Amino acid sequence: MHVRKWAKGLAAFALVLTIFPIGTVRAEEELTLDGESAILIDADSGAVLYEKNANERHYPASITKIMTVYLALSRGSLDQTLTATDTAIDNIDRKSSHIWLDYGEELSLKDACYAAIMASANDASNVLAEAVGGSQNEFAEMMNEAAAAAGSKNTHFANAHGLPDEDHYTTAYDMAMITRMAIQNADFAEIFGTVKYEMQPTNKQKDVRYFASGNDMLKKGEFFYEYATGGKIGWTEDAGYTIVTTASKDGVNLIAVVLKNSNKNARYTDTRTLFDYGFANYKQITIPASAFEEKTIEIKKRGQLWATAAFKMSYDFKILAQSGDDESQYSASVIVENENDPQTIQAYAILNKNGVEIARQAMEKELAVNDISFKATTWPIIQKGLDLFSVAVFALFMGLFLIAAFGRMSRRRS
Repeated sequence: MHVRKWAKGLAAFALVLTIFPIGTVRAEEELTLDGESAILIDADSGAVLYEKNANERHYPASITKIMTVYLALSRGSLDQTLTATDTAIDNIDRKSSHIWLDYGEELSLKDACYAAIMASANDASNVLAEAVGGSQNEFAEMMNEAAAAAGSKNTHFANAHGLPDEDHYTTAYDMAMITRMAIQNADFAEIFGTVKYEMQPTNKQKDVRYFASGNDMLKKGEFFYEYATGGKIGWTEDAGYTIVTTASKDGVNLIAVVLKNSNKNARYTDTRTLFDYGFANYKQITIPASAFEEKTIEIKKRGQLWATAAFKMSYDFKILAQSGDDESQYSASVIVENENDPQTIQAYAILNKNGVEIARQAMEKELAVNDISFKATTWPIIQKGLDLFSVAVFALFMGLFLIAAFGRMSRRRS
């Protein structure tokens, strides 16, 4: 017997779906935003909740560093020691944001990541690029590959820091997808949401370097947003003011991106407008895994038990529904398809709204297959029969031999 398991869907995460009832429009109201391009998405499912020119190309400026730090954390280790090279330091405008790394200065990958996100350090970004990619150009190619994997459609990175380059652009939609991918990395999420950080002295710097988040929505003050969980800002003359922020409230997790704001304050008011819209119009409803009946299906072939398929739902359905929905509208059911084929048989957890299917998810499958081939089933029976026949023939032969022997002995005596 062979047992195989398939974990369908997001095994490590709760499944989150965004449900839009038929006939409704995502954005029922037109929001007043200063930014030329903006988007609000559900961080769990990736569903777009509101957008304004979300696929329009813009320069990202320093929000580029979201990808830079994510890649560094994915390919390196926090305690890895990096060295600031001449090219890492010299290949930036010294009037741009940096932490004054010195030639040959050694720092941990962790410190470089905090510096890139919080201090928007272009020199630290280059150090990360060279350490992880081998060179700044090779790292840029890695960034583009990762962007495509995240679901980006119209992004091209030319460097790790975001300083102006005609071949360095993105969209609000793409940055939202990149951020969604990045925050699934626990180390990135922690760095992204840190407000203050101290970088300890190095072989070239005797003083502690102090970093503070550049996103004012994370800090007490005029633009503080109590539900904000992380963020990164950017600015260049060509890009204007850019911002990416995450926020969570009552189980709803959102990502907001605004590009090409006219001033630094407008990016915060735009982001607040997007978050307020999202939290006012959507809520999370949970259908527990236990609501979906476990199924065990026996599959027979030629009257014999060929395979047994067991199905279960190992995580909850978390539905991002519109705020007017009631939990009683939702119900759970299970269907099984291809019941006679052990390779394609699959059970699905069905989510219904008012009795109508609105979503489905493949359930975890455990398959036990029995070998019912001729060699495994019929041949052993034949072989056993042959063995019994051989024993019978041998016994018959021995019986005849003994009878003949006794006959000869009797004739000699007479």
